[in-house]
Amino acid sequence: MKDKHLYQRRTDGDYKGYTEESFYFNSTENLWCWKQTSTGNIYKAKTIEKLRELKSKHKVGSGNYEHEKDTSLPEGFIGTDEFVKLVKIESMSREYIGRLLKRASTSSEGYDKRGLDRRKRGIKFVNCLKKSGIEYDKILHKSKYFKRKVWIFKKVNEEKIKKFKEFWLNKE
Repeated sequence: MKDKHLYQRRTDGDYKGYTEESFYFNSTENLWCWKQTSTGNIYKAKTIEKLRELKSKHKVGSGNYEHEKDTSLPEGFIGTDEFVKLVKIESMSREYIGRLLKRASTSSEGYDKRGLDRRKRGIKFVNCLKKSGIEYDKILHKSKYFKRKVWIFKKVNEEKIKKFKEFWLNKE
């Protein structure tokens, strides 16, 4: 059973449930509380307004530093985000393209019967890229904060995008 104290009934009749902002009232201390799940800290205040101030001050992602944009890819390369914007196919997202490329580059042995159809879509995606003259690769991209492998596309222009869309949308 999860936290037993959450399921106990109040007998004093002064129960105030959680608010939409995940605040709760601690009647023994007569304070409003908020537990920051990322740190486990519990913040307390006499009013909800004061608690909102505390929450915005201690919220993850806020701080006294500038968030720098990720470094751009080398000249002539575009990432999956930009490719999605150029292709303008409703069902395509950055994540979907990444999955298609991964499925195409993984051997058939790693797939069961269900997965083979997914792999076939990945292979179709790669074949459409090749037919349209768009090259792709996975590179180690280094930004100021981290290193990660990203899919990139080379030699992309409007004509090649148009060809790619024709091949992809064609039901073969």
